[in-house]
Amino acid sequence: MATVLTAQLAQIAAKSTNPLDLKAQKRAHSKSLLFDQNVAASQDFDTIYQICIEGYQELCQMDKRFINFARSIFSEQSKTQERSQMTDAQNKELDEVLESFLSLVGARLLLRPALKAVEWLVRRFRVHEHNILCLTLTFLPYHTMPIFATLLSIFPENIPPPLKFLHPYIKSFACPPRHTIVYTAIHNQTFFSALNSYMMKASSAGHHYAAFVSCWATIMTEAVAGLIDESLSGRREIQRKKEEDILLRILPFLNEGLAKREVPDLRVGCYMILTVVASKLALSEKVLLAMMEAVVMNWTPNTTHAGLICLVVLSQRRQNVHLPKKILKAVMSIQGIENDLSVLSEQYRVDKFVIGLVLGTLDRIQEVDLYRLTFVRMAIEGRFMSNTHIVLAIRAIVAAAKNSEAAPEGDQDLQGQLADLILRLMDSEIVGSLVQDTIRETKTDMESLEAKLQMVLVPKDKQQDQTTEDIEMDEVTEEPQLQTLESISHHIPTRTAYEISLLSHSQSYVYGSLSKAFLLASSSPFELEKFSDLPVLRKTLALSEPLFFSFFIRYWCGPHSAGSRASAIMSVQNYLSVQNVTADLQMLFPYIIYALADPSIKVRHAASELSLKLASTYLELGDDKKEFVGPILGSDNIYGSGSETKGVSWLSIADASRFVREILIPNLEEIRQDENHVARLLVDSLDGPHQSKGLQTPAKGLRNSTKGAILVSVGSHIVYTPIYRVKFRLLSMLNRISKVGGVSKSKTLLPLLLAQEKENEKSVTDHCEAEDIDKSRFFGEVVKIVAPNDRDGIRILQRIIALDDSLPPVSLQRAAVHQVRNLWPSTKPDAQVSFAETLLALTLTESTVGQADDIQGDALEVLRVVPVSANTLHHLLGTIPALPAMSGDGPAQTKRRRTSNGHVQSHDDRPSEGMQHALRHITIVLELVEASKNATNSVLTRELFQVLMNLQHSKVQLGIELGYLQSLVLRSLYRIVEQSKATADIQLDRSAVRPDVIVECFRTASNTQVQQAALMLMSSLATVIPELIIHSVMPVFTFMSTGLLRQSDDYSAHIIDQTIESIIPPLVEALRKQKGGPLAGASGLLLSFVAAFEHIPNHRRNGLFSSLIDKLGPEEFLFALLVLLLDRYGDSREINQFIQAFTSQYSPLIQLKTMEKYLEVVLDSLKPKPTVSSHFLTFGDGRTRTSTAMNLLSLPPNIFRAPRLISRSARLLSDKSDDVVQLRQIYSNLVEATLLLAEQVRPYTKLPSACDLMLDALLGLLSLGESINSLEILLKRGNTNVQRQVLRSLEHRIGTESAGNHAAQEACINFLAELSFILESSSDLLLLHSATSCIDRIIERYGKKDVEAVWAVMKVVASNMCLGADDSRLRIMALLCLSTSVEVLGEAIILIIPHALPKAMDHLEAILGGEDVDSSMHNAAYSFLGSLLLYIPWIMTGPYLDRALKTSHESANAGLPADCNVARKEVLNLIAKQAGPQECFGALLRTWDSAMVEGPDAVSEHLEILQLTIERQPKSVIAKHSQSLLNLFLKVFDLRRIQCSPRTTDSYDNEEMDEVEKISDDVAIKMIYKLNDAIFRPLFVKILEWATTPTGTKEKQGKIFRQISWYTFLHAFFNTLKSIVTNYASFIIEDAVKVLNTISTNDPDSVTLWSRVIAALTSSFEHDQDEFWQAPSHFAAIFPPLLAQLSHGALHKDSPDLIPCITALAVAADSPDHHKSLNAAILAHMRSDNAAVRLAAVQCEMSLTGKLGEEWLSLLPEMLPFISELQEDDDERVEREVGTWILQIEGILGESLDSMLL
Repeated sequence: MATVLTAQLAQIAAKSTNPLDLKAQKRAHSKSLLFDQNVAASQDFDTIYQICIEGYQELCQMDKRFINFARSIFSEQSKTQERSQMTDAQNKELDEVLESFLSLVGARLLLRPALKAVEWLVRRFRVHEHNILCLTLTFLPYHTMPIFATLLSIFPENIPPPLKFLHPYIKSFACPPRHTIVYTAIHNQTFFSALNSYMMKASSAGHHYAAFVSCWATIMTEAVAGLIDESLSGRREIQRKKEEDILLRILPFLNEGLAKREVPDLRVGCYMILTVVASKLALSEKVLLAMMEAVVMNWTPNTTHAGLICLVVLSQRRQNVHLPKKILKAVMSIQGIENDLSVLSEQYRVDKFVIGLVLGTLDRIQEVDLYRLTFVRMAIEGRFMSNTHIVLAIRAIVAAAKNSEAAPEGDQDLQGQLADLILRLMDSEIVGSLVQDTIRETKTDMESLEAKLQMVLVPKDKQQDQTTEDIEMDEVTEEPQLQTLESISHHIPTRTAYEISLLSHSQSYVYGSLSKAFLLASSSPFELEKFSDLPVLRKTLALSEPLFFSFFIRYWCGPHSAGSRASAIMSVQNYLSVQNVTADLQMLFPYIIYALADPSIKVRHAASELSLKLASTYLELGDDKKEFVGPILGSDNIYGSGSETKGVSWLSIADASRFVREILIPNLEEIRQDENHVARLLVDSLDGPHQSKGLQTPAKGLRNSTKGAILVSVGSHIVYTPIYRVKFRLLSMLNRISKVGGVSKSKTLLPLLLAQEKENEKSVTDHCEAEDIDKSRFFGEVVKIVAPNDRDGIRILQRIIALDDSLPPVSLQRAAVHQVRNLWPSTKPDAQVSFAETLLALTLTESTVGQADDIQGDALEVLRVVPVSANTLHHLLGTIPALPAMSGDGPAQTKRRRTSNGHVQSHDDRPSEGMQHALRHITIVLELVEASKNATNSVLTRELFQVLMNLQHSKVQLGIELGYLQSLVLRSLYRIVEQSKATADIQLDRSAVRPDVIVECFRTASNTQVQQAALMLMSSLATVIPELIIHSVMPVFTFMSTGLLRQSDDYSAHIIDQTIESIIPPLVEALRKQKGGPLAGASGLLLSFVAAFEHIPNHRRNGLFSSLIDKLGPEEFLFALLVLLLDRYGDSREINQFIQAFTSQYSPLIQLKTMEKYLEVVLDSLKPKPTVSSHFLTFGDGRTRTSTAMNLLSLPPNIFRAPRLISRSARLLSDKSDDVVQLRQIYSNLVEATLLLAEQVRPYTKLPSACDLMLDALLGLLSLGESINSLEILLKRGNTNVQRQVLRSLEHRIGTESAGNHAAQEACINFLAELSFILESSSDLLLLHSATSCIDRIIERYGKKDVEAVWAVMKVVASNMCLGADDSRLRIMALLCLSTSVEVLGEAIILIIPHALPKAMDHLEAILGGEDVDSSMHNAAYSFLGSLLLYIPWIMTGPYLDRALKTSHESANAGLPADCNVARKEVLNLIAKQAGPQECFGALLRTWDSAMVEGPDAVSEHLEILQLTIERQPKSVIAKHSQSLLNLFLKVFDLRRIQCSPRTTDSYDNEEMDEVEKISDDVAIKMIYKLNDAIFRPLFVKILEWATTPTGTKEKQGKIFRQISWYTFLHAFFNTLKSIVTNYASFIIEDAVKVLNTISTNDPDSVTLWSRVIAALTSSFEHDQDEFWQAPSHFAAIFPPLLAQLSHGALHKDSPDLIPCITALAVAADSPDHHKSLNAAILAHMRSDNAAVRLAAVQCEMSLTGKLGEEWLSLLPEMLPFISELQEDDDERVEREVGTWILQIEGILGESLDSMLL
C-alpha cells in the first residue's frame, strides 16, 4: 500500500517539468488559439509578441482600462519572463494581473484583437495551464461558438476538479451544451462556487458585461432550481437539512450581488434566483422578509420592475400579508406604481402584495401623503386583489375612518379624503356592490361614521331624487356637506296642503325635504329638537292627528342610516317623555315590532326604550280593569281617509296594554342582542304552548281572544300599510303562525294577497326598489299566507297561477307556483288533482307575457318534484288527447302527387299547432308518470297500454317518429311489472297487458331507446306471465339483430342480458315440446344473434353470447352457435379469437362434448342427404359442401390447442373425480371421429390436411400419459385402420413430449407391452410398421427408464416377425428400432446381437448385390452398425469387423446417393475411433485386397480409416504396431504395380492412381510423425529394399512401378519433413543414380519414374540445411548423372523439372569448386550437336545466374567463349535465349559484355 510520501512524490512528479525533455517543451509551446500546431511550434517569442502586441494596442484604443497592463504582461520584459523561474509570491502576483486582464477582455473575445492579446497570455504565461479555471470562465459565455472548442484543444490532460465535465469535449473537440454546464453546476459544488466567485469578483472590478451576466444568471437560475428539485426526496428531516444547505450556498452570493447597485443586470439575475428559491422552497416568514428587504435595498429605476416581480412572488409565498415599513416605503416611492402593478397582474398573482401595500398605507395613514389614498382606490377598483382581500381593504378603510381625527385648519383634510374614498368606492361600478355588502356585513354604525366624517354616505343609486312641492334641492344635492338645518329649513313649507298622515297611500310632497333636513339634524340633540318644532310637523297636534308620528315612523322604516333611524325613534320617545299622553298610541305597535327586528343594535336599543315609554304610558292611561275612553290615534286617518284606514283592526286598551307590558317588556334585553328574537317572541306568544329558549312569555298566558285580536290587528296593518319593508318583515313573522284560537291567519291576510294580485307589476317593482327589498322574497312571503286547508286561498293561488287576462305580477305568479310545491304534501287529494290540472294547464298555455316561459318552467318543475299520487297520475293520463292529423296532405297524398305528374309539389310536413300542443301534453304527462315514485301502481297499466297503442297507431298513420314517448310508456310499464314482482300484494291486471303492442313497437322502432325499453318490458313480463309472452318473442330476437345488439353502451348490454335471462328459459321449454326438437327452433334464435355478431362491440360480445348460451344450455346449443359463426363469417382471425375466448369459460367436459357434436355436424354435412347440419348450414352462391367442411374444420385445432383447456383438463384428470372416465371416453370418441372423418375426406384435396391438423391438436390436448390411457380403448376395438392412425399419432406426440415428464414415461413404458402384443399377434403389415415405429420413438424418449421392458420388446423386434420378415419396410423399421435400443440397452443387447447382427449384414449385402439398392435399408443397417460401434465397440471384432469393411467397400463402389455415403462414412469413422488399434490395423490389412478390388473410392475410404486411426492413437501404440503398419503400407505402395501390370479395363487410370498415392503418402507422413528415427530408419530401409527388389519374372516393369510409388512418397517425405530427413537421401543416392543412368526415353513408365526421381531430388536439395549435398562424396556421386540428363533434350519439353533440380543442387552445394564443376559440365553441353541440348544448357545457365547472381558470374571468363559461339548459333531459339542471358548478366554486373565477347 502506497504511503503518504509516495503519493506526494507522485503529485510532484506529475506537476514538475523536465527541462531536458525538449519534445515536451516543444509540444507545450505549440499550444495556440490562433495558429496550427505545426506553425505555432516554429514561432519564437519575438514573432509571437509582435503579432499579439498589435491586438493589445487595438484593445487599448477601444478601452483605456487596458493601458494599465502595458507595463506588466505586455511589456518588452514579458518576453523573457519564465514562470518556472519565478517565486511563489511573484507567480501569485502575476496570476492576479492575468486574471484581471482576462475578466476585462471577456466582453471582446469575439474580436480579433482580443484573441491576439489572449494568445500572448497562452503562449508566454501558459494561462491554459496555470490559470485554466479563470480562462475557462472567461470564455464560458461563448461555449457554443467555435472559439470555445479551440480553447479546449489546448487544455492539458490534467484539469482541475471544477472542470472535469469538459473531459469528453476536450477529446472530441466539441462545444459543451448548456444543459451539461447546468448539470455540472448542480452536482459539482466547486464549479458552482467558482462561477459565482468569478462573477462577483468581475463585477466588483467593474469588468462585468451583459453577455456574461446573462450567462451566469441563466445557469445559476436553472442550477438552483435543479438543486432544490433534487432536495425534495427522502424524509422530511433530510429534506429540511438539504434545503438549509442550499440556502447557505446561495444566500451569501445573492446578498453580495444585490448589494452591487451599479450592476443592474446582476441584481436582475439575483432577483430571478430569489424568485426560483421562493417558488420551490417553503421558507419561513423571517427568511422571506429578509429576502424582500434585500430586494428593495439599493434598487434603482432600472431594476424596480424586475424587483417588483420578485417581491410579488415572495409575497405570494407569505402567510401574513402585512409589509414592513421599509419595504412599504421603498415600493410606494416608485412613480406610477399603479401602472406597474397593472402590467404585472396580467402575468402574475399580485393580490397578497397589493393588499399588503393597501393595509400598510392605511395603517400609517397619519404618516403618509394623502394622495396615497388614490393608490388605495385604484388598487381596489383595478381588481388586483381577490374579493377576500378587497373586503379586508374596505374594513381597514372603515377602521381608519373611525379612528381619524379632524385636522387643524390648514392641514390635510384626512377625514374628507377618507369620506371621499368611501363614497367613490360605494359608487364604483366595479366594486360598489361589494363595498356596500361589506359595510353592511360588518354592521358598521353608519350614523356615527357619517357624523364622524360629517358627510352622508349614501350611494348615488340609493339617493332618491325627491323634490318638495315648491322648491328645488339642487344646491343640497351638489354640496351636502355644506348644508345645515337652518339653510334647508327655509325651503320647507310651514304646513301641508292636505296631508294629515305621511303613511297615506297618496304621494307626499314634503317627506323628501323633511327627510333630508332630519338627516342633517340627527347627529345633534339640539338640532333634533329644532327639527321637531318645525311648523309643518304640527307637533302640538301630535296626539290628535298622526302627521307628527307618521313622519318618524316612515323615516325609521325607510332605507336610511342606522343612526338616523335610531334618532327618529328617539324623537318619538322624547316627545312622549315630555307630553301628557291622552290618546291610544297602538298605531305605533307594528312599527315598533319592525324596529325591534332591525339589524342595527342601535335601532333596536332605541325601539326598546320607546317600548318602555309606551308601557309607562299605558300604565298612566289605565289597565284592563277600567275602560279608557280616549281616542285611538290614527284610527280614522293613519293610512289616509280611504278604505285602507277603515280596514284596520284596533285593539282594546286592555289588549294593547297587555301586548306591550306582557309580551314586549319582559324580553327587551334579548331583543336588543338578537334581531330575530322579537319574531320568535311574537310567534310563541300567539301560537300557543311551544316555547323557544330564552323567551319569557306571560306566566298565565294570554287569552285566545287577546291573541286573536293581536293577530288580526297586526295583520290588518300589514295589509294596509304603504311601507313594503314593514309588510315584508312582519309577514315573515306572522307566516310562522297558522291559527290563533278561532282566528285564521290566512283569513286575516288574504286581502293582502288579493291586493297584490291586482297590483301592477311596475308599481310593485318601484316600491321594492325604492325600499331596497327583494321583490321575489317579498312575494314569497305574500303567498305563504295561504294554508293547506284554506280553500279560498287555494282558489286564489290557482287563479294567480293561471295565465288569464287578469295578468297578476309575474313575480307573484312564480311565488304562487313555488308555494304550491310547499303546500302539496299537506293538501287533500282532490286539491292535488286540482293543482295538478292547473299547473299542467299553465305549462301548456301559450302566452305572450315576457316571463311566461320561466313561469311555465317553474310549474313543470313543481309537477316533477312534488309526490304525485297514483290517483292524480291516473287522472292526468285520462287528459291525454288523441293526436290530430298533420297539416296538409298526408304521406299517401304526397306520393300520389309525385307519381302522377313526375314532380314533387311542395308540402309542409311540419306538425300543426294542435299536433305540437298534443305532443307536449303527452310528453309532460308521461314524463311525470315515469318520474313519479307512485307510478308503480297497477291501476295505471290499462291506461298506459292504451296510450302506447294510440301512439303506435298515430306513428303508423301519421308517419311521425314518437320514439321518446313510446320509451316513456314502456319504461313506466316496466316499473309497474317489476313492482308487481317485488310486492306480493300488487296484482298485475293481465287483461290489460298487450304483448302484441310491445312487439309492434319494437319491430317498427328506429330508436334504440324504444327497442331497449320494449325488451326490458318483455323480459319482465316473461317472468310474470310467460304464457302470454312466449308466442311473441321470436320476432323480438329477429329484429334485435338489426339494432339493439349493435349498441355499445352499458345500458343496452344490460337490457339484452335481462331479455335473455327472462325470455330464453321459457322459450327453450316451449321449443322442447315442438315436433322438430329444440335445435330446429333455436337455430333461428341463434342465427339472429350470429347475424349481429360483426356489429356487436368487441367488449360486449363475450358477455352477450355467454348469457345466451348459459340460458339455452351449453351442452345442447354451444356447438350450434360455433357452427353458425363459422358458417357465416368463415375462418377469420376475429372469429377464432372470439370463439377461443368464449369457449374457454366452460368446463373441459362441455367443450369436448361441444366439439364432439361439432364434428357430427361436419360429418353430416358431407352426406348426400344431411339431417342435423341442414338446420345450421347454407349452401349455394359458390359455397360447396367441401368448402363448408373446410371452413368448419379450421376451428377444432384452435380449440384443442387453447392453453386454458389443456390446463383445466389436466387438473380435472388429476382430481380423480367421476368425470375422469367420462372425459376419457369423450376424448377417445373425438379421436375416433377425427380418424373416421380423415378417412372419409381422403378423396378431397385439402380436407385431409385439415383433419391431420385437428388430430395433432387433439392429441396435444391431454398429457401423453392420459392420451395413451384414453386411446387404449380404440386399440382394442379391432379396427386396424383406426389402430394404425392412433399409433402414428401417438408416435408423433411422443416425439414432441418433454423427456422429463414422469407420467408420460411410465405410460409409454407400460404401452410397450401392448405394442409387443400387436407385433406378435397382428398380421397387418401397416399396423406392424406403425407399432415398430412407435416402439422406436418410445425407446428413444424413455427407454432408459425401464431397460427390462425395452429388452423384452426388442427381443420381439429382432425376431423373424420383424427383422426377419419378408417386408423390407418392416425390416428397415426393425433395424432403426434396434439402432435406437443399443443406446438404451447397452451390453444387455448382447443376447440379441448373434441373431440381429448377421441378419442386418445379410440384408445389407443383399441390397448391395441386387440391381436396385434400397437406400433406406442401407442407411438403417449402417445406423445399427454405428450404434454398436458407438456403445459396445468391443463386439465389432474379427469377422464382424472384416465383414463390415468389405460390405463398406461394396457400398462405396455402388454409386449410392449422398445420404448413403454419409451414413457409411460415419460408421467407418466410428471404426477408426472406437475399434482397438490391433483389431483395426489387422482388419484393414486383411480387407485391403477387397478395397483395392472395389475401386479407388473404397481405397480412399480404407485409407481414411487408417489415417483416423493413426491420428487418434498415441506414439507408443503406433510404434508398437509399426510392423503391421509397414506391411499395410507395402501393400498400399504396391497398388500401382498390381493395377498396371498388366493394365486392364478395370485398372485405375493415372489420375485415380495419383489421387490414391497422394492420400497414402499423407497417411504415411502422419504415421512417420509418431515414430522416432530409431524405429523409422529400419522401416525406411525395408521399404527401399522392397522397392528396388525384383518382383518376379516381369521384374523390370514391376520394379519401375514400385519405384514410381516409392519416389512419389520420397518427394512428399522430403518436402514435408524438410531438413530433418535430408540425411535419409544417402540411402537413395545409389538407386537414384541407377535410375538416371538407365532412363529409357521411349518407355512412358520409365519417363514417369525419371520425373519422380528428379522431383524427389529437388525437394531434398531445396531443404538441405546441414550441407549434406556439399559433402564431396555426396556431390560427386549425384552431379555427373544429374548433369548428364541435359543430353536428353526430348525430355526437357515435357518435363521442365531438371533445370530447377540442377539449380537447387548448385544452391545446396555452395562451394566454388562444386560450382566450377557444374559450370564446366553445363558448358560442355553447349557444344552438343542437338539444338535442344544446347538450349537446355543455356536455360540452365540463365537459371543459375538468376539464382546465384554475382557468385555464379565469377565463372564468367569460362562462359564468355561459349557465349560468343552461341550468339551465332544455327538455332534461332538458342540465339534468342543467349541474348536474353547476356542482358541478364549485364543487368547483374552493371556493365556491357560487348568488350568481352569476341
